[in-house]
Amino acid sequence: MSNLFLILKWVLRLTGAVAAVATLLVVVGALWFSVSLFGSLPKTEGQIMADGLSAPVTITRDDRGIPWIDAQSEADAYFALGFVHAQDRLFQMEMMRRTGQGRLSELVGPMGLRTDRFMRTLGLYRLAEQSAATLDPATKVAVDAYTSGINAFLESSGPLPLEFQIMWFSPEPWQAADSIVWQKLMGLQLSGNWNEELLRVQLIESLGSEKASRLFPDTETRGPVTIAAAARVEPERAKTLLAEVMDIAKPTLASNIWALSPNRTATRGAILANDPHLNFSSPNLWYIATVSYPGVTLTGATVPGVPFHLLGQNGNMAWGFTTTHGDTQDLFVEQVVGGTSYMSPIGPLPFETHEETINVRFGAPETIAVLATRHGPVVSDLVDTSARKAAGGTDTVLALAATLLIPDDRSADAIYAMARAKNAQDFRAAAARFHSPQQNVMFADSRGNIGYVAAGRLPIRASESCNGIVPTSGVDGTCDWLGWVPFEELPQALNPKTGVLINANNRIVGPEYSHLIATEWPEPYRAQRIEDTIADRAGITLAQIANLQFDDVSLMARELVPLLIDNLDTKDERGLALAEILRIWDGSTGRERVEPLIFTVWIERLKAKLIADELGPLYGDFFGDRPALIHEILSKDSVWCDDTTTSQTESCRSAVTAAWTETLQWIETRLGPDPTAWRWGDVHIARFRHPIFGFVPGLRSFGSFEIATGGDNATVNRGSSARTTSDPPLSHRHGPGIRAIYDLADPAKSQFTLAGGQSAHPLSPHFDDLLVGWRDGDYFRVTKPDENASNRLELAPVGP
Repeated sequence: MSNLFLILKWVLRLTGAVAAVATLLVVVGALWFSVSLFGSLPKTEGQIMADGLSAPVTITRDDRGIPWIDAQSEADAYFALGFVHAQDRLFQMEMMRRTGQGRLSELVGPMGLRTDRFMRTLGLYRLAEQSAATLDPATKVAVDAYTSGINAFLESSGPLPLEFQIMWFSPEPWQAADSIVWQKLMGLQLSGNWNEELLRVQLIESLGSEKASRLFPDTETRGPVTIAAAARVEPERAKTLLAEVMDIAKPTLASNIWALSPNRTATRGAILANDPHLNFSSPNLWYIATVSYPGVTLTGATVPGVPFHLLGQNGNMAWGFTTTHGDTQDLFVEQVVGGTSYMSPIGPLPFETHEETINVRFGAPETIAVLATRHGPVVSDLVDTSARKAAGGTDTVLALAATLLIPDDRSADAIYAMARAKNAQDFRAAAARFHSPQQNVMFADSRGNIGYVAAGRLPIRASESCNGIVPTSGVDGTCDWLGWVPFEELPQALNPKTGVLINANNRIVGPEYSHLIATEWPEPYRAQRIEDTIADRAGITLAQIANLQFDDVSLMARELVPLLIDNLDTKDERGLALAEILRIWDGSTGRERVEPLIFTVWIERLKAKLIADELGPLYGDFFGDRPALIHEILSKDSVWCDDTTTSQTESCRSAVTAAWTETLQWIETRLGPDPTAWRWGDVHIARFRHPIFGFVPGLRSFGSFEIATGGDNATVNRGSSARTTSDPPLSHRHGPGIRAIYDLADPAKSQFTLAGGQSAHPLSPHFDDLLVGWRDGDYFRVTKPDENASNRLELAPVGP
């Protein structure tokens, strides 16, 4: 018995010791975490010696963390911009360049392989290296100085941001191509339609060509215009490749921009309003900064990792972008010959081939063979290499032609020159060198000019029958690209008689235009709402323009609700009351309202009732509200209302009513049975997630933030939401990360909102301090700092 007590005594002592050690480790870990976290905050006052400067540079941050850089030369100014970008957003920059390089696996392990294979296949970083090597001398000065500024920060003695410490790695020196690759990534994201080509292939195979075409109602005759006046692919391969397409390659096509001539504004100067829409993340893509050196002062939106003002004003000009929605990507079906060649109009040609080795953290390196044809890289090898490996056999592969993959891209030079244009002529000359992605570029100048051009390369296809909506044969050259539409023939306008230019990703030309831009356009609701609000008004104020950027009236709801109500058959008291609320609804989608919640869930459930039976497993890839399709079915094409999985013949009324019942049940399950307590903002929450920790259980709140919002997919204040089946459901995932209004009568009065904050550091006061103002319309100005301002940092050159 005594031995038993002795054993118990030692067990208790050991347990206590283990607990003490565990407690000590927790305390030490917490202390290390706190010291590392606070210690990685950037220095914003005093002086830092930096090798590579020719003269001192002052960086003054305002009370929002927005830097004003004063330098005595352009090179020193961009050195400082690189330094402050690295101070505030280094991990974001690291993730961007690793994505473009196809080197995420070196950081995150095997989970990065899918992205890396995709990027190595496209060869975006090789293209960035080629572009960096051929920059204009003036552009090269800015890029090289910016690169030196980033590396000066990396060489400084301060600790790296916490992500680097937790993930136990240090960034390599920055290279010029690391900055240029961002433009390639944007080209991939903003001009993609090859995933739509793959989807159409499967829809045609499943439904037949005629019925599949009815899923895409023509938008050519709907809404305003910005300027008034295949070959068979095996469906299973298309399905697999579609699933493999990275999210970054799936287009996020939404932004607003409009320009007003002086005779339309209260300030009697031209005004430009712009709010680009992209997927939300933490930190925000955009970083506001002023760069000033003799003869040049630039204020506006930069992207950390990139030494340019992408959107902004220089005192003489203001400029901004929206996505054109041009079809600048085609898939070609190549016939494989003997496993190592493919057929062309002049006979078999050998594949261009090279190997890429992907290093994998916590795993073995992976080597992939990358093939290319005369059209572009073979993307079908991402999922299936059996075709080319079949020695002596004949099969097909898919090659991607895309303007973003053309080597002689001068877009970086164009962006640099746009920011230095002094008038409309200068700006258009700069825009002529912009190659990819094709963009709606709008500008206004201090002389009262407003202008627009659909800048970027637009392919001329060999035959008018080639419309880019499905993969086409690469064998006979029928749909080959013969060149580019000349810049002079691209859609453009200068000082229209109406005094207004508007684009919200709507169609930019009418059917009379002589070149193919696209066969499909996004719905025109946002553009129509902007046009209706501006109408023929004069004396428009900055406040009225700000209100329009925040407009939350859904013309989609106004169009569809009457059709839905007309087809609704409900008799219960609660259902009738809610239907009446919708019937008299004006389409406002504020976060405190119930109507946008009911409407959004209803049309999602109705869309499923109408077409999920016919589409089967393809339905999951048929994204979006598809309001034109719903309108067409309920008003003209009622055959879709029948549920093909039952023996009965269902009517549109039964489909609408069944969707209504499911809608109320879904909301009640999540928000309770009392409709007076239902609010759109309870589920429509803008979530800004950290790119790594935001997806790790237990760490999701680290470096992330969120806020309830209004809006829907069709409002000017864009509120695109996830599906009800997403986790979490109906999150606001896509919208205006930045809003800008430029007053060319007094550019200093230009104003902005920014989602989140300037800093990516969770303990910085500027991590998310601008979030509520972004949601609520609290604009701010960026003004020259007072001589006695605090938060003034001097970068001083090393040496005498």
